Amino acid sequence: MKIGTIASHSALNIISGAKAEKFKTQLYCRPDRVPFYKSFGLEDSIVEIESFHQILEMDLSDVIMIPHGSFVAYIGADKILNSELRLFGNKELLRWEADRNLKSQLLTEAGFNVPREFRSIDEINAPVIAKTHGAAGGDGYFIAKDADEVKDKIDESISYSFQEYIVGTKVFVTYFNSVAKNRTEVFGADIRYETDADANLRFDDSPSFVVIGNIPLVLRESTLAKYYDMGAAFVKAFQHLANQTLPGPFCIETIIDREQRIYSFEFSGRIVAGTNVWIPYSPYSYLQFGEPIWMGRRIAIEIRELMEKGILEEALR
Repeated sequence: MKIGTIASHSALNIISGAKAEKFKTQLYCRPDRVPFYKSFGLEDSIVEIESFHQILEMDLSDVIMIPHGSFVAYIGADKILNSELRLFGNKELLRWEADRNLKSQLLTEAGFNVPREFRSIDEINAPVIAKTHGAAGGDGYFIAKDADEVKDKIDESISYSFQEYIVGTKVFVTYFNSVAKNRTEVFGADIRYETDADANLRFDDSPSFVVIGNIPLVLRESTLAKYYDMGAAFVKAFQHLANQTLPGPFCIETIIDREQRIYSFEFSGRIVAGTNVWIPYSPYSYLQFGEPIWMGRRIAIEIRELMEKGILEEALR
């Protein structure tokens, strides 16, 4: 059995972790990125392809694919959902991630504080963040103080959702739900740095929210306990709504305001790029395992344990 992914986003994380657990690996790579991945010593993993969509036509019956943000953005949740790919994780959750209505339903079912969603511009009565759909890392987002400013900034050719803008600290917490161990693990936390939205000096009122990188974050222990409860509640909520298990990594994206209230505004149903800051380990993964465990290796360990238990198919969709 091989572990594979497409060459972008968190591929170095995934492939290095699989190699650490002695799996054969497949890295589906477009020609322009081959030299980059070779520079990390991954020559034996690279499968050169012209387009990422080619993997939908290939015989990958001996490959367990690991989805990530670029995987979803380039191929699309619907095509992944209807494909024959053997994914570690939950294909259905990727569809919920891409659908704003389903996303809000799941966050609400989990009992989270969720910023208000406005279905039309005329409903807006508070500062908002306008979001484009998909996993494009903040591309096309903008903030506005009221409905009139939204009308001035909106691009009529783009579909948006409008969410109340909460002022506070952005905290992105990653989890791993283990079927083999029957437990939900808090893996790490980070802050995303978003081009000039996070710059100290600006000369306009149109910040860009395109993510350029991630900054590691260690939470207060009392706050971490709250996030642990949130992760467990998220898993139970998805099981209740979709009647399916949620194996592997996911992320709950939040803002903590000045009263230390936690608001959940997004989730990602797979590995996120924020886990790249925790190679070779996070404080929490080290406390749980006592050795270097990054997310790519955590995924590979889970796959191996599921194989040993004879229940791997339960975690593949």
